Amino acid sequence: MSSSSFPITAAQLWGLFMESVLYGMYLVTCGYCAQYLFLIDGRWKRLREYNWAMVIVAILLLILATLDVTMGFYYNMWAFVSYTSAGGAMEAFSDLSFWVPVVKMANFLATAHIGDGVLIYRCWIIHNKSWPVVAFSIILWLTSAACSTRMLYIECTIHTTALVLHGKSITPFMTTFWTLTIVINFITTILLVTKIWRVDRQTRKYIYNCQMTTHTQNSSPLRYAIRIVMESGVLYTAFAFMSYVTYLTGSKWGYPVTDMVS
Repeated sequence: MSSSSFPITAAQLWGLFMESVLYGMYLVTCGYCAQYLFLIDGRWKRLREYNWAMVIVAILLLILATLDVTMGFYYNMWAFVSYTSAGGAMEAFSDLSFWVPVVKMANFLATAHIGDGVLIYRCWIIHNKSWPVVAFSIILWLTSAACSTRMLYIECTIHTTALVLHGKSITPFMTTFWTLTIVINFITTILLVTKIWRVDRQTRKYIYNCQMTTHTQNSSPLRYAIRIVMESGVLYTAFAFMSYVTYLTGSKWGYPVTDMVS
C-alpha cells in the first residue's frame, strides 16, 4: 500500500484501534494472573510471601501500557480536533519532537527493555543463577539500551518530519535495536526451553523409570511450561520482526504494529 493511499493519519487511527483491542485483552490477562501474584490457597498473601520483583514488574508494565493507550488517544484527539494550523492532522503527526510521540517512544522502549530484562532474569533463575549463561544476552540488552537512549535524544532534538525515521541520523540505531530485540528473545527463549526440557527429561527418567505413557508425557507440568514459554517467545518475536520489516520498507504500517507491541 502506497504512502498516499495509507497516510500517517490513517496509520495513527489504526494504531490506536489495534492497540486498544489488545489492551482490553491484556487487562483480562492481568486479572487472571493477579490471583497468582496476590493470592495463595484462597487468601491474600502475606508481605513476606510476595515475589516483589514480579509484582513490581507486573504493575509497571500495566502502568506503561495504560499510559501508551492514553497518550495515543490524546494524540489523535489533539491532531484531529484541537490542531488548527493549515496542514491539519497530517502536519500535526509529522513533528516527531512534539512531546507526545517522544513520550510514546520512551514508553515503548521502556516496555521492550523491561520485557527483555524479565526474560533474561527468568533464564538466569532457571539456570541456577549462572551468569555465564546469560552474559551474552545481558551484553546485547545493554547495547540495545544504549541505542534506545541515542534514539530518544535524536527524536527530542531533531525537530523535523516523520520521514526522519528513515533518515541516516536514526536508521543505524533503530535497525540495531530491532535486531538486538529479536536476537535476545530468540536466544533467551531457546536457553529457557532447553533447560526446562532437560529437567523434565531427567525427572521423568528417575521418577517413572523411563516407562511413561502417552497421557503422562502430555500432562507433564514442565512440558506445559515449555509450551507457554515458546508461545510467548514466538509471539513477541513475531511482532518485533514485523515492526523491523515495516521500518526497513518505510511502510506506515509500522505505526500500528509498533503500537501493538507497546
